[in-house]
Amino acid sequence: MNVNVIRNWLNIIFMVGAVVGLVFYFTGHKDTGIYIILVSMVVKFAEASLRMFKV
Repeated sequence: MNVNVIRNWLNIIFMVGAVVGLVFYFTGHKDTGIYIILVSMVVKFAEASLRMFKV
């Protein structure tokens, strides 16, 4: 599988997770929203490491 395809999927997962986390955060479930955003950030770090190290 091409690395660019993997990076694109990781970016999509990050964007969806960030939006869902913000929705949870602003609808009153602050702890759950923060956890979802943190998991999304881990996915983003994985994508960025693929980009930096050019695996």
